[in-house]
Amino acid sequence: MTDDNDLKPTRLRPWLRIVFGVSVALNLAVAGLVAGAFLRPDKREAGHRPPPIGAVLYRELSKEDRRVLRKAATGSHEERAARRGQDADALADALRSVPFDAARVDALLDQHGEQIEDFQRSVGKLWLDRVVKMSDDERAEYADRLHRAMMAPPKGKPPKRSDRD
Repeated sequence: MTDDNDLKPTRLRPWLRIVFGVSVALNLAVAGLVAGAFLRPDKREAGHRPPPIGAVLYRELSKEDRRVLRKAATGSHEERAARRGQDADALADALRSVPFDAARVDALLDQHGEQIEDFQRSVGKLWLDRVVKMSDDERAEYADRLHRAMMAPPKGKPPKRSDRD
């Protein structure tokens, strides 16, 4: 009869050792990802900047209100597209001119800046008119949506920081 002490322990085959090692490595990687997700600092604490308030004011309105504001402030889609095309043509012509006329480009940029300011003013007035027409409950609900949107962490990848920040 054989004694239990006489039996040699069986050795793991080399390919089983490799499979076991890969399995342990994958388990550790998954555990590290899970731990990292839970231990990551809150994005608010990591310097998250809230989105521009003008964008949030607009975005949190109903789809219909946004459509009315956009149309009233800028006209139809075709009118906006035609204006953008004319502005792009004028700027391209000014940049290609020989001799180069920096004053002309500067004037076009000033004109573009004024158009943006006019747009923002008109949308701001239209937005306020819409808010004035809201009931107290609608306005409170809108304020809640604005607050949530301003406090929410950004979606997707955080923006890359440049050396100038």
